[in-house]
Amino acid sequence: MSVKLINDANIFLNTAIKNDQIDQKKKKIAQNISKNVKIDGFRKGKVPLSVIENRFKDRIEQDSQNEALNDLIRESLKELNIELDRVIGNPLITKFQKNDNGIEVEAKIGIFPNIELKDYEKLIPIVELNDVSDKDVDSRIKELAKSSGELVEIKKERELKSGDVANIDFEGFLGDVSFEGGKAEGYDLEIGSNSFIEGFEEQLIGMAKGDTKDINVKFPDNYNATHLAGKEARFSVKLNTIKERKASKIDDDFAKKMIPNNSEATLDTLKENIKTQLHNENKSKVLNELKPKLIENLIDGINFDLPDNIVEQEIDVIFRNSLQSISKDELQELQNDKDKAKDKRESHREEAQKSVKLTFIIDTFAKKDNVSVNENELYQVIYYEAMMMGANPKDVIEHYEKNNMIPALKMTILENKILSNLLESTIKSDS
Repeated sequence: MSVKLINDANIFLNTAIKNDQIDQKKKKIAQNISKNVKIDGFRKGKVPLSVIENRFKDRIEQDSQNEALNDLIRESLKELNIELDRVIGNPLITKFQKNDNGIEVEAKIGIFPNIELKDYEKLIPIVELNDVSDKDVDSRIKELAKSSGELVEIKKERELKSGDVANIDFEGFLGDVSFEGGKAEGYDLEIGSNSFIEGFEEQLIGMAKGDTKDINVKFPDNYNATHLAGKEARFSVKLNTIKERKASKIDDDFAKKMIPNNSEATLDTLKENIKTQLHNENKSKVLNELKPKLIENLIDGINFDLPDNIVEQEIDVIFRNSLQSISKDELQELQNDKDKAKDKRESHREEAQKSVKLTFIIDTFAKKDNVSVNENELYQVIYYEAMMMGANPKDVIEHYEKNNMIPALKMTILENKILSNLLESTIKSDS
């Protein structure tokens, strides 16, 4: 067996799995199967090994080879004094050639790299926040007075305009297929609130009561529902009615209505609350604007080796996702030309490397600062997404669970938490 450390994240293993090793594994695996399997004509646990070996030949062959290879991997780690818990992902098999004596194997084993966060503070953009003025506070209160006022249907026939509330039925489609969580009836949407996907509300302007229209939008690349992120979508929309709000009177009673948990609330109390809210909104906006720069700085400024097997795995994921947005003709061309398909896949290598690198960096910060994502945070994000889509939160949760999308969502939330924490560390005065 030949084993060497290529770099801090990859081990190269050149070895052979002997026939006698495989035979020993086969016998043990067959015995374990015979203890639990039930086959007609035999009592449980009494099935002859010859029957088991014949019936489960392929499974036994595969499992025996995997177990023998895992034994060799463990031996190689011992030789290099590397702990088993540093291994990440499945080995990248570059050679698996059978011969009379057994199987010749060449493989790359990925291990967690050692990542140093030395002087990382220099990589964080400085966050500068503007003060909240009295004018800003008064403007927000006027908005609240209007948005909390009584909703009245407009009887006069006219076109929908910004500031109106549109009562709509809608259904979303990717291509010609409707997607889960993209349908609602009788939904009140304030035009100009930017509560829907960018471009959706603007395209409703000019519709009249009873009109139907197809709205074309693109989901943001960082959209929480990963099955929709970056996708072009079409919404079939019907405008049921046009409504407008009559602004509430701005006084202490209005303040009590806006702060229901404080029976002593006054207009001054509301102004203080609004000032804090506007400060937090401003901070959130600035942090979100700086996150791409921070990500770029972290990727460029923190250097370490990447496990090849994880990079290849990420390339496969990005490549498969990219196939969903290409034309049928282009897909057919890739299926017929292996070299083109290979080049197309390879074109995603740099993106995959950056993605894997960022994941390791975020994981390292999370461990250093003991940051995690709890279930409450996870479901808050899903509920918010459902609300924005006008969907049933239970349906959205089931979609995430059914498609095994929870781990990816958790990673997205963790990434946002870590990046926000790093940026907030540069704020000198947070008042």
